[in-house]
Amino acid sequence: MDANDKKLKKMILQATLLANLEMLKEKMPSIYKEFKDYQPSDTGIAFDSESNINLFNNKRFVYETDPRKFAEQQVVQFLEYPLYFKYHIAHQRDEDINFKHSALLKSIYNVRNSETDNKIENPTSEERLDFICFLGGGLGYQIEELLKKKNVLNIFLFEPSKDSFYALLHCIELWPLMNKCLKQGGQFSIRIAGSEDGVVNDISKFLFEQGHFNLSQVLFFKHYDSPLIEKTIERIKAIGHRWSGGWGFFEDEIIGISHTLSNLDAKFPVLKKDNTSKNPLFDCPAFIVANGPSLDLAIDFLRENQSNVVIISCGTALKALLINGITPDIHIEMERTAALLDWVEVVERTEGISTRLDDLNIIALNTVYDGILKRFKSAHLLSKVNDAGGRLIRALDEKNLFTYPEYSNPSVSNTGLAVASELGFKEIYLVGTDFGFVSQEHHHSKHSIYFDKDFKHKELVKQNMQSDMTVKGNFRDEVLSTHIFDSSKGNVEILLQSNPQVTAYNTSDGAYIRFTTPKRIADISLKNTIKNKQEMVNELLKRATSLEQLSLGNIDSKMTAIKSGTKAILERLLLITSARFNTRESLADAFTLQNKILLMLRDGNRNEHVVYWLIQGTFRYFQAYIMTNSYYYSCLEKRAEFMNACIDAFHSHVEDLYLEFIENYNKSAKL
Repeated sequence: MDANDKKLKKMILQATLLANLEMLKEKMPSIYKEFKDYQPSDTGIAFDSESNINLFNNKRFVYETDPRKFAEQQVVQFLEYPLYFKYHIAHQRDEDINFKHSALLKSIYNVRNSETDNKIENPTSEERLDFICFLGGGLGYQIEELLKKKNVLNIFLFEPSKDSFYALLHCIELWPLMNKCLKQGGQFSIRIAGSEDGVVNDISKFLFEQGHFNLSQVLFFKHYDSPLIEKTIERIKAIGHRWSGGWGFFEDEIIGISHTLSNLDAKFPVLKKDNTSKNPLFDCPAFIVANGPSLDLAIDFLRENQSNVVIISCGTALKALLINGITPDIHIEMERTAALLDWVEVVERTEGISTRLDDLNIIALNTVYDGILKRFKSAHLLSKVNDAGGRLIRALDEKNLFTYPEYSNPSVSNTGLAVASELGFKEIYLVGTDFGFVSQEHHHSKHSIYFDKDFKHKELVKQNMQSDMTVKGNFRDEVLSTHIFDSSKGNVEILLQSNPQVTAYNTSDGAYIRFTTPKRIADISLKNTIKNKQEMVNELLKRATSLEQLSLGNIDSKMTAIKSGTKAILERLLLITSARFNTRESLADAFTLQNKILLMLRDGNRNEHVVYWLIQGTFRYFQAYIMTNSYYYSCLEKRAEFMNACIDAFHSHVEDLYLEFIENYNKSAKL
């Protein structure tokens, strides 16, 4: 390459950089600020011996061959052997199905199962690829090359190295690539450096913005090996399942609204923000006691020290405590169905337990059945923020009096920790919060209902407790776990991270929990007995809760507006999918539009928030599952027939649930 060619190439590199910076300034200002005056530290672009633009690092060129040809070969290999994440649902046995949504989702699976060979041909053979995550940008030629060969809707680019990304800005022009996505209603997102958890969180955010139906096939294009890319891949394998559930269903939300209204009608007060009252026990240690197998190791300690600590029992841990002479100061429940009553009442059917439910205080999510709460001495509500009933309370709360903590589910341990944190306890010990098990046979405390001779759900529990993963242990290298346990643990970690004023100790011989200090129960030393503990607990609950603003008149007026708003938005959403769809791509475009409308609701006024939480989960689940199953059809004509039949069934399902909502929202729940 002569001097003139070299000069020209350098000018082109500089022009490309300036064009990219201009685009970033408009579309991604935070990235622009990072790179507008960037100076690379150890990696940059240089001309190699073949006059190719190459990455230079540690006195050697990164690409051993022409980087463009390497990218072309990578794309060919990727299209032939793609790495991808596939969405799936574990269906219940027919005899265990109680909800309409469960039956319809399983019927979608049954039809697909009967009409296909249950194999997905190469997902990159689709007319359009809806979501690709590029892990490692390098010089970016592979992105250019892939978009020459395939139509791509959504792109997420993760580049671990700032230096490498700065080099990429010289080599490919990003705006034309981004524009291809944007013109179709897609998105081109970039993350540079950070942690593997940051990548997982950014992909989660991406899915919320673009629609969770994109989970049906997430393609991963790994450009090069690096420690952070490998960590990211392992993290996705470990917790990627958290992207694909916990959204709730319309049926669940109808029950939640019904129970919330019943609980407010019963005058159960709602937990306020912790800065509105002082916790008289704030300097006392609070023990969150769940029903994991390691609770059995803590029984003697809790019995001997129950006068020295505030004990907050969670769900089925109640029986295990009471049978051993340990009376919790506050009990926690969070499951919404009325069938929970049978699990709670077990303590009054068990010989050897003299304590009655009406001797105990309970704090429960607003969704819990009022027939349960009425059995306790005093009952109080914690608003579940990602819930239609909780959002109804928030819509009524013009003074912003009540608290709405994030991450109070999916398990009762999450609710217990949220309660303790919101009540203002600063020192918290986690007991029996195993989020896993050493042995699948010992999946809960042996003193709990799960091991009663007459326990009628043994087979179902056995099925649900089948380990599908291993995780780092608290006191051992690893323990068995399940996806639901892992999701619950993840929310505990996020809650603790967002509450740095809380010092948390994990005493459980189960999963390691970040932002806690592992501490064996035998190593805990307590100093002082709490004087007049019951009186102080009663005072705490009185100070911390209120019924202000929650009058019947306010509720009726709010529900009238919510019913009307739900009807209008459902009509608008279903109109989008009322036409016949001949391609998967056209259906995906309709789902994208529906998702944008749902996001407008999420960002709207407080009444619209209630409507959003009523319906969003049902749309997310069915969009994702219809799209996932459509990929199994290699015959495009049969695929279209299947998709349209699914959409018709979904429309009927939503219309049926809306009628159920307006007819039953203020009546006793069916389950």
